[in-house]
Amino acid sequence: MLRRVGSALVTAAVAGSLACSGKQASPPPPPAGALQPPSVYVAKVKGVLLGLPPTDAEVAAVAADPRKLAGLVDGWMALPQYRQKLQRFFALAFQQTQLNANDFSDQVFAVISRNATTTPLILQNVEESFARTMVELTAQGRPLTEAMTTRRFMMTTALKELYALLDTIEVGNEGEFSDRFRAKNRNTPIVIGAAQGPIPIAETIDPMSPNYMHWYDPDVATEETVPECKADPVSLAPTALGIHFLLLGSVEGRRLANGIYCQGFPGTARGVQFTAADFQDWTMVTVRPPAPGEEITTFYDLPALRRANELVLDLPRIGFFSTPAFFANWQTNTSNQMRVTINQTMIVATGVSLDGDGTIPPGTPGLDPVHSAQAACAACHRTLDPTRSIFSATYSWNYHHQRDPMWSAEPGMFAFRGVIEPVGTIEEFAAVLARHPLVAPGWVQKLCHHVNSAACDESDPEFNRLVTLFRSSGYQWNALVKALVTSPLVTGAGDAVVTVSRRDHFCAALGARLGLVDPCGLTHAAAETTAIPKIASGLPSDAYGRGEVEPILPTEPTLFYLAGVENICKEVADLVIDAPARPGARQWSSAAPDAAIADFVGTVMALVRSDARAGQAEQLLKGHFAEALTQPGVSPTQALRSTFVVACLAPSAMSVGL
Repeated sequence: MLRRVGSALVTAAVAGSLACSGKQASPPPPPAGALQPPSVYVAKVKGVLLGLPPTDAEVAAVAADPRKLAGLVDGWMALPQYRQKLQRFFALAFQQTQLNANDFSDQVFAVISRNATTTPLILQNVEESFARTMVELTAQGRPLTEAMTTRRFMMTTALKELYALLDTIEVGNEGEFSDRFRAKNRNTPIVIGAAQGPIPIAETIDPMSPNYMHWYDPDVATEETVPECKADPVSLAPTALGIHFLLLGSVEGRRLANGIYCQGFPGTARGVQFTAADFQDWTMVTVRPPAPGEEITTFYDLPALRRANELVLDLPRIGFFSTPAFFANWQTNTSNQMRVTINQTMIVATGVSLDGDGTIPPGTPGLDPVHSAQAACAACHRTLDPTRSIFSATYSWNYHHQRDPMWSAEPGMFAFRGVIEPVGTIEEFAAVLARHPLVAPGWVQKLCHHVNSAACDESDPEFNRLVTLFRSSGYQWNALVKALVTSPLVTGAGDAVVTVSRRDHFCAALGARLGLVDPCGLTHAAAETTAIPKIASGLPSDAYGRGEVEPILPTEPTLFYLAGVENICKEVADLVIDAPARPGARQWSSAAPDAAIADFVGTVMALVRSDARAGQAEQLLKGHFAEALTQPGVSPTQALRSTFVVACLAPSAMSVGL
């Protein structure tokens, strides 16, 4: 992490990064303590919110009247790039990411998907769901605290199927498995074939049809490699997981009459029962418990799921802490017994851990008599165990219904950072959590980490002003964002923090400025058409860890970071200089190098024409281009691509706060 005084660091660093041109520049620094110029802080704010560079008009407006920044922020926050960046922030802040197919082994009792086509799609759906929920809720003016109490979630058809599947199967504390679908259909095999041709799904899901549970899958004719197992059709035992994998394009294993076990196969894109739209048709879905005698939602009824804006589920789904993604991140077991789950819930909601709290509720319900008997563990367990009781009374260690009466009958007690309230249901827990006084400072601090790559000083009167504003606004998220990015904590005066642009910021800027869709392949479902995703995976990125209150935010300008960014810039140069046209993408021609270089300064380096650094940077880039052309065998295309890389490596392009 670096610190700058005024803009001295950026000017010297630009000259250093362009040293290959043979020119150096070192203007005198401005007086210490000077307010950062609008060209610096407007670029920072717009870059953090959208990934886009500022315009001359925007900088000029703020230079004439700093109060204009607030109006600009209003306009920026109405753009789609803001929603995209906010979605990524929420996915990380609510700890819904960092997943793979094996992380669902407790909830699904298997991997979430085996098909190479659908695995990244369903993982992406799971990771994005709650972030999209919060983007939508906050856009509607709902308070951020609804993240703890919402029963509405953004879902695709594929995600609705997963939620309904998880209500159809049960996995108990010791791995006891039950299947509602199998219990109702023991004598009805799942028949999968290719030769008979397509079967209307209306017939497949109709118990009165002769084609009930008969599915068409062309992979049956081509994907089986074991001679003894080749058959058309294939008959499987009636299990919910068998249908789930079938919908995602895989065929489960089966045992033949002669005792041979056929492993099944993961399948191809041809065998997927979902359509491509089923992974993209995001809609807000309300989850509610069944009325007396009402059946839960049928997980395999795709036509009904496509229309549904409501799911009827037994398992309580409320708030960020009950999503399949959160459960997959924070698996518990017979020893931990929900302690990790409750601790991560508190960290997400309030920015504070249960560790070392010291809030001791009366009677300490749910106290573990074995662990609490140890002197070194007693204090922590007296706080932690009563609060986790509501989780252990609601969910099994595999995040299904808690069926063990010893646990389900345990009374819950919310005891955290001075707040002590009895809670009888997970809904009551959610309501108490949403009212906790630490929600406001916790989320102001999370936003500080996102914008400044560092914590704000919580003793600073400006920090406390933002906390008060957030509470008094009714926890309006966009009001907090606007207040923070227009605050001196971000616009800065004198000493200000400068850090590398972490992967999420850097890649978002590449995409927004150059019109490239997910150039770093940050989504599971991204198609890797370049080497950029492999390189980007090594860049420092936002993350979170078990028990860690602060996010993991690598901010050092290491040689590894520089090498990674340089290689990404080289790959991007091939996409935007004398390259085949891409819809919506910026393109430059080596036949017009001066125009291209001027664009590099404004678009890639984010320096407006009125910025004193812009003219200097343009001359250095032109010098680099001219010198490159003198090298043997270097074409104009190669020279301009090299010049783009130099611009891409400028400090204003690869850092935050310059």
